[in-house]
Amino acid sequence: MMYCDCVMLLYIVAGAGLAALTALAYLAIRRLIEEGHQNSIWKSLRGRGDGEVFHPGMVEGLPEPAKRYLLHSIRPGTILATSVVIRMSGKMRSKATAPWANVIAREILSVPLGFLWRARVRRSMKRFSGADSYSDGKARVGFWFWGIFPAMRMEDEDTKRSAIGRLAIESAWLPAALLPQAGAKWEPVSSNSAKVTLNIDGAPNTLTLTFNPDGALRRSSLSRWGAEGEGGKATWLPYQVDVLEETEFGGYTIPSFFTAGWWVRPDFFFEFFRATVNHAEFD
Repeated sequence: MMYCDCVMLLYIVAGAGLAALTALAYLAIRRLIEEGHQNSIWKSLRGRGDGEVFHPGMVEGLPEPAKRYLLHSIRPGTILATSVVIRMSGKMRSKATAPWANVIAREILSVPLGFLWRARVRRSMKRFSGADSYSDGKARVGFWFWGIFPAMRMEDEDTKRSAIGRLAIESAWLPAALLPQAGAKWEPVSSNSAKVTLNIDGAPNTLTLTFNPDGALRRSSLSRWGAEGEGGKATWLPYQVDVLEETEFGGYTIPSFFTAGWWVRPDFFFEFFRATVNHAEFD
C-alpha cells in the first residue's frame, strides 16, 4: 500500500472513531437529561402531609367491606401519608409467549398526583433500564439497552390514559389515598367487595375491590386503556391485580406479593407481571 493510501485510511478510521464518540456523547447527554427529568418528578411526588393521624372515626358511614379493609390496612394512630416509596423485585414479560425477565424496581407513588417507576430488567444477556411515569398530566415510558442505547420511548395520549389506570389501581399501596378525607368515594357491591372512585386528572377512575372476611385485599380491577388486545390496537380492557400476600410497613398493611395482567379476551387472562414488595416507606 502506498504512503498516501495509508494516510487516507488513517483519516477514514479517525473520522469513523470521532463520529462514534460524538454519537455516544449525544446518547450520554440524552440519558443525563432523562435522569434529571426523573429526579424532578421524584421530588415533586414526595409526601407533603400535615401530620394528621388515622382514627377509626374516619371510616364511619362507609360500606362495611370498605370499613373492614381500611381498618385492616391502616393501624390507628398512623400518620396519614401522601406518598410511598416501594422497592420491589419480580418478573415481567411482553407477551404471553415471551420468556419471563427479571426485574428490580424502585417506585414513588402519590395519589392522585402521579408515580415514577424506575426499573432494571434482565433476561439472559439482555439488560434494560428505564422508567415509567405519570406526573403533572403527562406520562412517559423510556427504556435503554445496556443503559446506553434507546430501546423504547412512548409519550402520547395512549400512554397517558394507560398510566392513569395504573396510578388508580396502585392506590392499594397507599391506603390513606382511599379514605373519604382524601376524596375517595365508596359504594357497596357485596358483603366482601366494594367500588371506590378516585378523581385523577379531572376524570373518575372506578376500582372494584374484593376482600377476605378479615378485610385483607384479595383483588383489585378496573377498565384500563391498553394495546394488549386483538391486533394490538389500544382500547379499554379489564385489568386485574391479585394479592397473594401482604405485609405491614410503618403502620400500613399493603400487598407484598402480587400478580398483574389483562383480560385480553373473556377466556384469556394475560399475566405479565408478578412481584414481591421488599420494602415500603411512607411519607
